[in-house]
Parts: sequence; structure tokens; C-alpha cells
Amino acid sequence: MDCSSTRRELVGSAMAAAVGASGLLGADLAEAAAAPRSDAGVLWRTLKIERLVVIAYREVLSSGTLSPANTHKVQAILGQELQHVAIVERALKKLGGTPPPAPRDLPAAQRALASHHVTASLTDLHTQTQCLRLLVDTETLAEDAYFVAIEKLMDPALLRLCAQIMGCEAQHWTVLSSARHGDIKITVPYPFVGGPT
Repeated sequence: MDCSSTRRELVGSAMAAAVGASGLLGADLAEAAAAPRSDAGVLWRTLKIERLVVIAYREVLSSGTLSPANTHKVQAILGQELQHVAIVERALKKLGGTPPPAPRDLPAAQRALASHHVTASLTDLHTQTQCLRLLVDTETLAEDAYFVAIEKLMDPALLRLCAQIMGCEAQHWTVLSSARHGDIKITVPYPFVGGPT
């Protein structure tokens, strides 16, 4: 048995134990614990989630409720999310995969977010607090997507790529949480990225 197989088995066992302990066997968690899929399938799922994240950022920016400082931060993060979409899409196509279609409208995007336990509204964005909550929740979803990808990917280059993007998503989460709360103890309540929520 090679080193990477052992690591994947350990991570998979840890995830299964955490899921069992928490009692949160939702559809998404069951999918995450399922048998390994092809790298193209893993990237397809990750790209589908990244597209939801981009929609959330665009809706927040179009709401006009953010302060100028937070608008600047969110625009910068959106630029990075668009880079993530382009990078993952390119990697998926290189494997011969077809990118998933974007949600056809906001209600479809809202249903897709809800299927991943993101309940914040894409359309009820009347305050900065609502906007930042939505973005923190979608960044949590993005971190989860890359966490699952790292556990399932077989190609070391893709694994490294997803680990780098997951680190970037964690930084986004921290910036947004800081904008939302201001207090460092609330902003970073735990030091490590976990698995699916």
C-alpha cells in the first residue's frame, strides 16, 4: 500500500467517524463519504459549488448595502473566486470533463445552496449583516468542497491545487468574518478547516 493511499484512508476514516459522531448524515455528507470517484467527477462537483459562490458574491455587490471598505474587499475576493472557477474548469477540461451548467436563475441557485445547508438568502440582502452572513456561509461551503476534493483526488498536482485554493478560501472566510464581527476571538473561533458542515 502506498503512502497516498494510507493518507486517504486515514482522512476518510476520520471523516466517517466525525460524521457518525455528529449524526449529520445529510445528502451532501453521504456523498462526501461515498466511494472515490474519478478526478473529473470530483472537479465537476467542486466547480459546481464555486459557481454558486460567485453568484453569491455578485448578488451581494449588486445589493449596494456594503460599506465602501467592505465593497472593496468583496470585489477583490470575487476576482479570486473567478480565478478559481477558471483554474478548476481548465483542469476539468484537461481531464476530458464537461463543466457543469450554471444555475439557470436565482431560485435555482438558492435551491442548490439550500441542498448544501446554506440557508442565507440570495435575494433578501437589505443589510450589510445579511450580505456578510451569506458570504461567510458560502465560503464555508467552498472550504468544504475543497476539503472533500483533497480527500478524493488521485492526481498529486490536482490535490496540491485544491489544497492551495482551500487555503485561499479559508483566508476569504477570515476576512469576511472580521468584517462581520470585528472581534478577533469571534472572527477566528477555531484554527483549522474542518470537513463538510
